[in-house]
Amino acid sequence: MTLFAILLLAHFWTDFLIQSDQMARCKRSTKLAVKWYPLLGHALTQVPMVVGIWLIGTLLRVANWPFLETFGISLIIVVLTHWLIDVTKQNCQPILKRALRLKPNQVPLISYVLDQVLHLVVIVIVSELSGTNWQSTTISRWLLAASVIIATLYFADYFISLFLKSLDLNVERLPDRAQLGRHIGRLERLAILLLCYTNNVASIAVVVAIKALTRFRAIEANEHHFAEYYLIGSLLSLIFGCLGGYLLKTHLKIHKKSDR
Repeated sequence: MTLFAILLLAHFWTDFLIQSDQMARCKRSTKLAVKWYPLLGHALTQVPMVVGIWLIGTLLRVANWPFLETFGISLIIVVLTHWLIDVTKQNCQPILKRALRLKPNQVPLISYVLDQVLHLVVIVIVSELSGTNWQSTTISRWLLAASVIIATLYFADYFISLFLKSLDLNVERLPDRAQLGRHIGRLERLAILLLCYTNNVASIAVVVAIKALTRFRAIEANEHHFAEYYLIGSLLSLIFGCLGGYLLKTHLKIHKKSDR
């Protein structure tokens, strides 16, 4: 479980926290000669985190810590497959569109989800082939908790944005408040996650009410279907926040004092 948790956290760290705008633009390019080198650098950004965590665990002599050979081989495979998936992602979108009969505005959403699923599948397979002990430990729970928080704040952020754009709601005509809206959404999901984790579920209504009050006039005017846009985005944000809090509380149990 520890190797899987480290590789998963490194993936989320790479894809959501330190990915630059240039790397994101490279992913959207169809020219392999332009993007293969920058995206290789993007994939390699996993290395410092993984190596750093491994060195800390080794120095602290954590029980059942993966061997260097296992760690190194797993990291090489994950980096290379991450690079390969990113390089071919944009070029595969026309095939995806024809195969699933998607509308043009639906392709980025499906491509984004499929991209993340493929990365996750690779990490699971590599962890399994390396002979990973899937028993949960304190360190693996903390690492997975960090992954859940990043996914709740950032994976959900891009998913909700692409989902709304996949609908015929004239999102492009709305005022350009994307960055502000994203910050609000992240804070909303963080608050919901913490409230779920601390058993203050009823207080989520306060968070939802505050957000609704700030957008009341825009909702009332409903220009360019803003009310529908707001409702769908808020419900998706609520779902991701509650799911993250549920995972932290019931499955990861990072508050557990000892391992068995």
